[in-house]
Amino acid sequence: MATVTQFWSDPVLQKTATVRWTWKLGDRDFYWGFSVRPFQANNTAEVTRLISSSDNDLNQVTILDVTVRGIGSPDIGLLRFTAIKVQEP
Repeated sequence: MATVTQFWSDPVLQKTATVRWTWKLGDRDFYWGFSVRPFQANNTAEVTRLISSSDNDLNQVTILDVTVRGIGSPDIGLLRFTAIKVQEP
C-alpha cells in the first residue's frame, strides 16, 4: 500500500490580487500534489499557474501563481498551502 505524507504551510497573508509563491518541496521520484485554500471566510483562491523547477543537483522547487478574490471585500486574504507526497513502501 502506498504511503501518503501531507505537508501544510502556516497561514500566509496575500496582500495583492495575484502573487507568485515558491515552495521548496518536490522531487522527481514520487507523485506530488499541491493546493491552496482560503484560510478565512468570504474569500476565493485560484491557482492560475503551477511550475516545477529543478537545479543541477536535482533540488526541486514548486512555484504557484495564486489569485485571490475577496467576496464583498478587497482582493487580499489568508491562505494555507498543502502538499501531498505519495510513495510506494
